[in-house]
Amino acid sequence: MTNWTRQLKDDLWELHEENPGWSTRKLADEMGLPFGPVDNALYKLKCERKETWLQSARLGFFDIEAGDLNANVGYMLSWALLMPDDTVKSDVITKKEIFSGVMDKRIVRSALRAIQDIDVLVTFYGTGFDVPYLRARALVHGLPYPGYGQILHLDVFYMARRLLKLSNRRMGTAASFLGLEEKDFYDVSVWNKARLGDKEALGHILSHNEGDVRITKQLWMVLAPYIKGIRKSI
Repeated sequence: MTNWTRQLKDDLWELHEENPGWSTRKLADEMGLPFGPVDNALYKLKCERKETWLQSARLGFFDIEAGDLNANVGYMLSWALLMPDDTVKSDVITKKEIFSGVMDKRIVRSALRAIQDIDVLVTFYGTGFDVPYLRARALVHGLPYPGYGQILHLDVFYMARRLLKLSNRRMGTAASFLGLEEKDFYDVSVWNKARLGDKEALGHILSHNEGDVRITKQLWMVLAPYIKGIRKSI
């Protein structure tokens, strides 16, 4: 068992701050310590030193689209992740995958790989949808999902609900009110076609998905100065 002296904690924190692009596994290897204890210690240090950490953390703005609101009925159609360098990583299911029975396993795996490159997942209502949906689809496919504290979560939905008195809690309402990028609204018929693997419809869904992560970031940037945020693990 690792004896986490104050000096060892300071060394870990200093290494983390000097190398913001390093994964926790890389930090553990560099210190010659097991991954698990380092991962737990770093999580606790991030909580203790929140302000400094949040300024240097790698934030990724994440959103998924699915064929049904419940993961035991539907499956993921696409996902998008706006990276710290403002590039977007994304993936979309194919008609072949839907009808072969493979379903969303490939895109769930690619989403899990992508989020390993960030420290904090930022979503809009990801607490109630994106995060538990991704976890459920990962588990049903037998894919490893990040353990507690490995990746943290900030939900802009709850920030907007607390800070803004609006007519409803939709992302598009908040974005429009604040003069941000307009949210792309779609006809339900497009969704129905996408669930059956229609290529054009899936392309529209993915474009909608990528637009949502950009709006999530814009909302975060407007609201972040007024609230600490409720951080928790994905």
